[in-house]
Amino acid sequence: MKKMFAFLLIALAFAVAFMAAGRETGMNTVAAADAKAIYDTKCVKCHSADGKGLKSLAPPDFTDAKWQASRTDAQLKATILNGKETMPAFKGALPPADVAALVKLVRGFAPKATAAPKKK
Repeated sequence: MKKMFAFLLIALAFAVAFMAAGRETGMNTVAAADAKAIYDTKCVKCHSADGKGLKSLAPPDFTDAKWQASRTDAQLKATILNGKETMPAFKGALPPADVAALVKLVRGFAPKATAAPKKK
């Protein structure tokens, strides 16, 4: 009985350690589902639900194709982590998986390319 208890305890410890490591290395897919919730909690006050941002604060318009094209994912990640101008830094407040999910969400505001009309 003691061996079984010890085995279960060790297995539980490994499971917890693996989940924690996955969260820190960006392997957690739950973060992607939570990106909207994180955005609604931490970002929407300035960037608005539609991604256009509050004009009075002058944040970037995430729906602007030129703005989207002028920023790399690495730049977006750096801005989320380190802040920029009036935007606060979230380094230490958000795990890497959440930051990656937010970058993907911001990219989702980009206008969808429209197909050229078909010639007849």
